[in-house]
Amino acid sequence: MDAPPPPYPCGCELLLSKKPTHSQPTRFAQIQQAFQHSSTYFTITYLYDTCGYGAIASIDIPKHTLILNEPPLIPCDALESVLSKYEKGELKCGKEDAEFMREYYGREFVKLGVQEDAKDEVDRLIGMIWAMHDQYAVSNAGGTEYGNSKRIWGINYSNGFYNSESTYTNNNASPNTSLFRPTLHFLAAKFNHSCSPNVGYDFCQNNQRVFTTRDIRKGEQLFCCYSDIVYHEPAWVRRLFLDQKYHFDCQCNACSGETVTSDEQRCQMKEIAMKLSWRIGAAFLYDKTFDEEVQRITGEYDEEEDDSFFSTIPRQTPNALSDGKLKPTIDDLLDILEYMRLCQEEGLDHDMLHCLELAFDLAAFLTMGSKSSNLGISASSCTKCQRGYTQTYKKV
Repeated sequence: MDAPPPPYPCGCELLLSKKPTHSQPTRFAQIQQAFQHSSTYFTITYLYDTCGYGAIASIDIPKHTLILNEPPLIPCDALESVLSKYEKGELKCGKEDAEFMREYYGREFVKLGVQEDAKDEVDRLIGMIWAMHDQYAVSNAGGTEYGNSKRIWGINYSNGFYNSESTYTNNNASPNTSLFRPTLHFLAAKFNHSCSPNVGYDFCQNNQRVFTTRDIRKGEQLFCCYSDIVYHEPAWVRRLFLDQKYHFDCQCNACSGETVTSDEQRCQMKEIAMKLSWRIGAAFLYDKTFDEEVQRITGEYDEEEDDSFFSTIPRQTPNALSDGKLKPTIDDLLDILEYMRLCQEEGLDHDMLHCLELAFDLAAFLTMGSKSSNLGISASSCTKCQRGYTQTYKKV
């Protein structure tokens, strides 16, 4: 009989080992501290029904509780360099990937002036990288450094997130440039997906913060949403997309059983999002490139497709509201409020901060007009990403 799986996935034992002897905030020390804090709220547990690991609540957790604040295992600048070097053929195998990261981590220790424990911590960081899943590897058995075909690019595409809050620190971009940048977080990657999640996440500079969006009972699994693309699509499209991109068949509550009502509500959300993105420049609600990606997967993409839906809606520039050129109507406010109601119905209220800001802006303009000050669609130039109630976290 096979031995039972360990209580934690491979790599967590590296975080459970002894603390560093120094007091410097090294990358490993910060991740270890995040792991210890998160263990109050959840544990990474083997789930026999799915033959994989997931995050299970250790206690009853109130809505809007910050349960994880984790620095990246591989930060944006390092991960971008690895991906660029891979594409150029400069990193040809896992061993070269590891050597690159050893040099990167080594430079961090030099900057902090840390010598003791440096090699041990670098070894543990590298071990955590190779312990992560790579869906593109020929073999995922074991967690040895070079014992399989894992690559950092594959680990990133299997586990990574995109951070819109991280600014460039090199000379390749202007100061304070903010884009969606790849980042890899060891603990956050352990959350499984649901199209109706009970946790959301955002970023504060380089740290990824995970918070509950509902009251959670002890023993309940914690789910995040892997992709914004699923928000406005019916169940069959979501399942096809997730299967092709992440290689799993989604069986979440939103995709199982009778989905007719849910599918109709999500299509209604999409129509409202398209209208508001065009009518008042609320670009965070709808991204046409998401539609095109879905259409390519479903075989419905038509490069010559017209924009007949938009042709009946007067278009405003993205900054029209803040520039005072847009005269919003009560219908715009009712639309965003209906969108928020549907978000709650579909369990997507983890992503409503920008919707609340937009509703506030519209209400202010309708009541005060051009005399209102310091108002505008602050999120209109932001591409939609998973953000949440960043100002209402609770601690228990």
